[in-house]
Amino acid sequence: MMDDFSSLTLAGPAVVLRSIGIRDVDALFGMINTSREHLEKWLPWVEFVQTVEDERHIVEQWVYDMQMRAAIHLCITVGGEPVGLISTHQIDWLNQRTSVGYWVSRQHAGRRYATEATALLLTYLFENLKLHRIFIQAATGNVASNRVIRKLGFKWEGVLRENERVKDSFLDHNIYGMTQMDFSSLKDVFSRYLAG
Repeated sequence: MMDDFSSLTLAGPAVVLRSIGIRDVDALFGMINTSREHLEKWLPWVEFVQTVEDERHIVEQWVYDMQMRAAIHLCITVGGEPVGLISTHQIDWLNQRTSVGYWVSRQHAGRRYATEATALLLTYLFENLKLHRIFIQAATGNVASNRVIRKLGFKWEGVLRENERVKDSFLDHNIYGMTQMDFSSLKDVFSRYLAG
C-alpha cells in the first residue's frame, strides 16, 4: 500500500503546504476566530467552530482521512506560520477525481497565497496521484475565490442553484472543472505561480 498523506509537503515560491496535524489546532482556531466575519459569508462550517475543542474534533477526523488516503488536508504556511488551509474532499479513486476547497485568513487575503496553494495542490493531484478530473465550487458572489479559479484556467461548467445554506440563505455556486488534458495544456499558466 502507498504511504498515507500525513507527512506531505509541497513547496512553492511563497507558500509551503504541509499536512495538517493536531499541533495546528490552536493556530487554525485562532485564524478562524479572527477571520470569522471574512469567512462566514461563504463557508457554512464557520458557525459550528466556536471552541478550540470543536476544531480539535475536525482535525482529528482529517488526520484519520489522510491516514486512510481518503482526502488531503494541508496548512498553507508562509515563513513557517499557517495562513490558511487547502483540502481535497473525498477522493474518488475509481473515477480518479476529487474536488478542492481553500480559505485564507482575513489578514493574508489578496496576496496570491490561495492561487499558489491551489496550483501546488493541483500539480500534485494530476502529476503524482494521476487523477483525471478536479472540480471546484465557489459561491457566485465570492469574487475573490472565483478569480483564483479562473486565473488557473478552470473551465466554468454551470451554476448550481441554491446549492449551499450559509446562515439563513441558500447560495448559488459556480462549478468549474479541470481534466488531466486541460492541466497538460496549462503548464505555462501554472509556471507563472510556481516559478521562484
